[in-house]
Amino acid sequence: MKILAADIGNSHITLGAYDQETLVHEWRIASRPFRTADEYLAVLSVLFDHNGFRPERMITGSVVPPLEGEWEKVAETLKIPLRIIRPLKPDLLPLHVDTPEEVGVDRIVNSWAALQKFDPPLLIIDFGTATTFDLVGCEGDYCGGIILPGLELGSEALFRRTALLPQVSIRKPPSVIGRNTIDCIRSGLYFGWLDMTHGLIERIKSELKKDVCVIVTGGFSAAFGQDAAFAHHIMPTLTLDGLHGIDMKWDQYMG
Repeated sequence: MKILAADIGNSHITLGAYDQETLVHEWRIASRPFRTADEYLAVLSVLFDHNGFRPERMITGSVVPPLEGEWEKVAETLKIPLRIIRPLKPDLLPLHVDTPEEVGVDRIVNSWAALQKFDPPLLIIDFGTATTFDLVGCEGDYCGGIILPGLELGSEALFRRTALLPQVSIRKPPSVIGRNTIDCIRSGLYFGWLDMTHGLIERIKSELKKDVCVIVTGGFSAAFGQDAAFAHHIMPTLTLDGLHGIDMKWDQYMG
């Protein structure tokens, strides 16, 4: 069975093409709230033809509600079944938070996917448009987390809200102390997010009074490389693997 998994985020839609259990292709396309099904079909047609892939089913998880209907139209045109993960449906793990219906689908999928691979307690950090921390407790229950602006948002905010600061690509500068404006910004973004992440992990461990297994994912998960000493596992495709895994167990959760 060939499955297309679509992680519909605020900045990008990450697509995973699975043949049986294997991720054979991964693509990233822009996520725009007003893009139509016809536009997505045009992009998908090129990707499918170029890579010789024809999905037999699709599963999506979205944090951009206006796009759900467009992807339903995509599936209808492709004449393939579509499975949509929504908050609280399917019921993947207990959500021990004040407002379970507000927990993002991506955060639930990441937590579920991490639980399939590692023993809790787990802390999943997703470096995406937003940087999110999600805690899975010892009993496999979702316990809450942290949300803060992502690296790219930080870079864009400096550029848009100041008169003279340029927009920069995010990568490690040659030193912590920058000797030009671009390296100063890169240092703040790169080392600032590294140390902020490490500091929040330590605060979480202190509050829990126990250690946790830290899994890092998201579009910028590989940016820090060996400097991310706090990460036990770096898994850029965790969300896609979670979507695919849920698809494989769909009847178990929805039956």
